[in-house]
Amino acid sequence: MFIDKITLNNFRVYYGINELEFSTDTDCNISVIAGNNGFGKTSFLTSLVWCLYGKLMVDVDDRYRQDINESGGYKRYCEKLMNRLAWTEAADNVEELKKTIAGKSVSQKESIKAAIEATTSFSVSLSFSSLMIPSVPCQQLVLKRTYNVASHKEVVSILIDGKENELTKTVGPEIFINDFILPKEIAKFFFFDAEKIVSLAEINTIEEKKYLSDAYAEVLGIKKYTDLKSSLEQMRLRIRAKSAVKSDRDTLTRLNKQLSQALRFLEHNKTLIEELQENLQLKKISSDKYQEQLIREGSSITLEELKKLREDKHNCTVELQKLKVRFNEMLELAPFAMLANKMLLVKNQIEAENGNSAAAISLLLNKLDVLTAAIKDQKERLGIHRTSDLIALITDKLLPKQAADVKMLLNFTPDQQNRFFALYDNLTNAYSTSFKDLIKEQRRTQTLFYNVNRKLQDAESKEKDPVIADMRRAKGKVEEEIRQLENESENLVAKKQQLETEIQTLLRQVSELSKKVQLEDVDKEKDSTAERLIAKLDLFIQKLKEKKKDSLEHNIYKELNRLMHKRDFVSRVNVIVQGDLIDIELYDHADHFVDKELLSKGEQQLYATALLKALVDESNVRFPVFIDSPLQKFDKSHSKNIIREFYPNLSAQVILFPLLQKELNEEEYNWMQGRVGKAYIIQQNNRYNSGFEEVKPKDLFLNYKNIGMYA
Repeated sequence: MFIDKITLNNFRVYYGINELEFSTDTDCNISVIAGNNGFGKTSFLTSLVWCLYGKLMVDVDDRYRQDINESGGYKRYCEKLMNRLAWTEAADNVEELKKTIAGKSVSQKESIKAAIEATTSFSVSLSFSSLMIPSVPCQQLVLKRTYNVASHKEVVSILIDGKENELTKTVGPEIFINDFILPKEIAKFFFFDAEKIVSLAEINTIEEKKYLSDAYAEVLGIKKYTDLKSSLEQMRLRIRAKSAVKSDRDTLTRLNKQLSQALRFLEHNKTLIEELQENLQLKKISSDKYQEQLIREGSSITLEELKKLREDKHNCTVELQKLKVRFNEMLELAPFAMLANKMLLVKNQIEAENGNSAAAISLLLNKLDVLTAAIKDQKERLGIHRTSDLIALITDKLLPKQAADVKMLLNFTPDQQNRFFALYDNLTNAYSTSFKDLIKEQRRTQTLFYNVNRKLQDAESKEKDPVIADMRRAKGKVEEEIRQLENESENLVAKKQQLETEIQTLLRQVSELSKKVQLEDVDKEKDSTAERLIAKLDLFIQKLKEKKKDSLEHNIYKELNRLMHKRDFVSRVNVIVQGDLIDIELYDHADHFVDKELLSKGEQQLYATALLKALVDESNVRFPVFIDSPLQKFDKSHSKNIIREFYPNLSAQVILFPLLQKELNEEEYNWMQGRVGKAYIIQQNNRYNSGFEEVKPKDLFLNYKNIGMYA
């Protein structure tokens, strides 16, 4: 599919109506949108995600979840999305319109209300073509999301070839977007900041792996089959419930009633938690304002600086704890390091014993006896006349001459030997340097902690000033309300967990009871068919995972070695599929495991970039790819590979948001200029409102320089 056009109306820095068309030429499939920092590149990406998903954008990327939480909820966040100049003008216009509404007819009042609605709204519209919707002819689809900051109403309209469609009405706009345009679970692979995708190389916890595995499953097409299997299992439960005998039916009815009630309580509980979190966020904002006033009265430090100091103090505390753990671990090896000469003697003794142990000599003697008997038995057939000389020669070469001189003191097992040699290598090579570095880092962090803590204490030193005292009382009251809300939130979360446990118990009881019921003849056949299909689906899903595993391994390996200038940087990629978890491991030319966290930021970005390309190829989802900061962290060699090989082939439609001369210079741009179909420069007026100026792709840098974007 292609996005032909996007229309922004009073969205963030884009004042009024701003339209931009993307290139849909497959031979020139790249569109470039250039602009300085703060001119609206990130706002442009946000508009795309918001238009598609609205409040569900929290499921696309954690940064949107964080922005919404810090704003005090989705409503407050949307208020910040409206252009500030438009919102100021709207406030004035609304007051004037409200004054004129008195004495008007019903139709005139409706017109005035519509004018107020339009004045206080912002919107984003996307126009799609080549979109495949099963059983629905579609030449063009227009998706528009509008939000009114006065009434806090959000409206989503979807027009197929200029008309509303029954399908969009039946399933609803959000489900339609997720099912037929782009699932929100995989949207992060099509809207990404190339500088921040290194987070894909830093996935460690089970929760992070589970979240990413769900996205992988969606991208690789596995999820729809697991959902189908789950639906069949649910159907079997319903069949069994319907066909139950009287006593079991009564029990099932009672359990289902309890289950339904628990689910309603759970939904109500979630609503309360959401409302409480919004209220809590507002209280925290109020507390921050009091804190800002206190700081301004008491010292020159700003609220942002205070937050930064607190964050630094927390980070220092965490880092000191980590250093302490590392110090204790290294301290355990200190006695061995101090007895290095003794350790060398042990090493020499192990090596001496290793080839001359009694067990080894005994095994050699046994083998020698077998060999001697075989030579004597086969001497005629082998044509050997002097067997004694041959046996003496073999004995001389096979048995160690100094075996008797070695006294067995340790007699370590192979496992004990390996562990000792690993310890010895560590002590003789890296231990001393690591220990000194650790002490140096501990002192540095401790000093930083003391400095930060002192600054924090100085920030609130004026305690006797009556104005400050009054502010502190007000702040204390707000903080007490925050504590009460946090306690209430904890209680609600505990209640939520209790309800979830109760629901799981009821589901298990329903499942166990359903297995015992007798099925009617018709339902028996349905149940049997569903059982066969579930078994086949299990086998098919397993084979599909193996197939996708091999294909994904191949594609990641191919993309990594195509983008890397280091030859054989990765010689093998291993995709691990364990139940619902999917993990990716890299191995170098010596088949050693490559820890992705130890890679440089540039190498991590190359890995994440190769992974994204492989996932996009495997997904068969033909959606445009939007890339912010496209060449961050890359050196010139890698940039050339990325520009020539990666971006033109990533998707049928690629939109780049570079910072010219910093992320993309003129020489690098010329490498891909032949594939650029559209080029725009984001300009900003003296009111800090942005707009788009279309330029010829070949004249991008010339126009960029002429309008004074850089010296």
